[in-house]
Amino acid sequence: MHLAAVQSNICWEDRAGSHARVRRLLEHVAVPRETLVVLPEMFDTGFSMNTAATDPGERPVSESFCRELAAERHVAVLAGIVARTGDGRFANEAVAFSPDGVELVRYRKAQPFTASGEHLHYAAGVGHTIFQWQGVRIAPFICYDLRFPELFRPAARAGAELLVVIANWPEARSEHWVRLLQARAIENQAFVLGVNRCGSDPIFRYDGRSSLFDPLGHEIFQADSREQVLVAEINPADARAWREQFPALRDMKR
Repeated sequence: MHLAAVQSNICWEDRAGSHARVRRLLEHVAVPRETLVVLPEMFDTGFSMNTAATDPGERPVSESFCRELAAERHVAVLAGIVARTGDGRFANEAVAFSPDGVELVRYRKAQPFTASGEHLHYAAGVGHTIFQWQGVRIAPFICYDLRFPELFRPAARAGAELLVVIANWPEARSEHWVRLLQARAIENQAFVLGVNRCGSDPIFRYDGRSSLFDPLGHEIFQADSREQVLVAEINPADARAWREQFPALRDMKR
């Protein structure tokens, strides 16, 4: 399966600008059909606590944008958006759509970033979700989730072979970002893709470093701090073979 990590400099609280930026980044990149294209956390507005700006409204335009992008490019699109909850609150979510517009998964961030007051504005989710694309079992996670390895273990136990972390992870802690992605790959014997933003917002600077690691923790790619799209191919058989050869997951405490 092919993966495409879209590392964008998100336009602050500007959906139209962010959508245009994603299109521009993908315009001159050869992305094979059926690729899983991954966009950062809150790819359309940035990591804003201003829910008046992040409110998706009754007809969420960013979800429509992702569906259109998936159809136009004949790919699946996984992106970070804000959604309304059933009780009138908001949630920081990852959602994926197939080329025919079918919703493949919807995951709610389990660990809101309390240092920024995220827990006051966005409802937390409970537990992992897994979907399949091109024969690969995939579990999405969001940013601060990465610091909590216990969130990832149930997904690995349930058979996830690719763990995807979308983020707005600041430059000041970017070494943590890369090393924790690598650790999640090693301990869960899974491919791990981290897709971060770059650039800056009114609070933080971001140096990107979107990365892909294989189930043994080997780096497949790592971006620098510029806007870019990185494309790679993974084979889920590699994860399955390593899990058979070195069956550490069977010894997990339950």
